[in-house]
Amino acid sequence: MTVYDRWHKSRPKPGAAVVYLAAACGLRGGEIFGLELDQIDLDRREVDISQQLVCVNGRKPYLGPPKTRTSARTIELPDLVCKALREHLKRFAIVEQEIDDETDPRKPLRRTAKLLFTTNLLLPMHRATWSHIWSPAARTAGIPPRIGLHCLRHYFATLLIHKGASVKTVQLALGHSTPMVTLNTYIGE
Repeated sequence: MTVYDRWHKSRPKPGAAVVYLAAACGLRGGEIFGLELDQIDLDRREVDISQQLVCVNGRKPYLGPPKTRTSARTIELPDLVCKALREHLKRFAIVEQEIDDETDPRKPLRRTAKLLFTTNLLLPMHRATWSHIWSPAARTAGIPPRIGLHCLRHYFATLLIHKGASVKTVQLALGHSTPMVTLNTYIGE
C-alpha cells in the first residue's frame, strides 16, 4: 500500500478537493482557499485563478490579487479533481459570507463571496485552519508532518518535470513570474 493509498483511506472528507487541487493542479494554498463557486466550471473542466485568500497577523482573512501577474491563469482540471470537487459540492454547502475584497488594491470593498472551502464555523478556511484537518489525517496515513500543501504543489511540479514538460510549461502551470523562478525552485529535481 502506497503513502497515497494510506492517505486516501484516512483523508478528511472536506479536505480531499483541497489536496487534489494542490497535488494534481499545483495550486498555492491561498489560491485554493480563495476559490469561489463561480471560478470553477466542472463541465469545461476548468478553474480560473484570479484571486487568493490572504492572511496577515492582526487582520481577518481577505481576498487579494494573485501572487504575481502570471499567477492569474485558467487551469485544466483532471478528472480526479473534477470528481473530488463534485463530491465536495454535494457534501458541503457553499455559504455566502461577507469578506473584504482587495483584488483591486485601488478599490477595496466588502462583498458577498461563495468560498468553496470554509471551516465548521463557516469562516474562510486558510493554512492554519487547514492544518487542523490535514495533520490528523496525515498522521493516520503515515505521512510525515512536514508534508503540507506546498509540498503537494512541489510534487505536481516534479511530476511535470519528470514527464518532460518544458520549463515554460511548468512556469505557466504554477503561475511563477519567470522561468528563472521555476528553475531556481526545482533545479536538481
